[in-house]
Amino acid sequence: MTDFDAAPIQPQPAQPVAPAQSVAPAPPAPPTGSLPYALGFLAIVGIPFLSVLTAGIVMVSVYSAMKKKGALAAENARQAANWGWTLIIGTVLTLGGHFVLLYFVSGTPVAKGFYPVGILITIFGALCVAHLVIIIMGLVKAHGRGVLNNRLAIPFIKRPASAPTQGPPSI
Repeated sequence: MTDFDAAPIQPQPAQPVAPAQSVAPAPPAPPTGSLPYALGFLAIVGIPFLSVLTAGIVMVSVYSAMKKKGALAAENARQAANWGWTLIIGTVLTLGGHFVLLYFVSGTPVAKGFYPVGILITIFGALCVAHLVIIIMGLVKAHGRGVLNNRLAIPFIKRPASAPTQGPPSI
């Protein structure tokens, strides 16, 4: 007997389906304010120096929208905005200072090697590494419904008097 001569397969009777339980969807969790930290990743887009400035500017500009989304989101956005301002000022000072220094020492024996003229570029590189570490730590804290109290950031935007403090500092 071949496979073609086999008897046709009989369909199985349908199994009774249990009635679906009505489960109410959970209410959405309030925003944590992780967006400004996530936008800090614009610094690694690949446009030298400009992408770091763009990341700082975007982190600062998102603060005004996030402060309306709840206390946790407002505090995380404030911390990220303070870091954004610090990043912008640090970038402008280190890169601007480097180019001013190059202008004044070009053609002198000081400008023969990378150092000491390149010390500002080295500081800028350290600032970029610190930026990546801080935005990752900020994202982790925000997703855990906490606040990263960044001691490296200059507090340009002060905490509102009505906002409670959110635990001990992390950095």
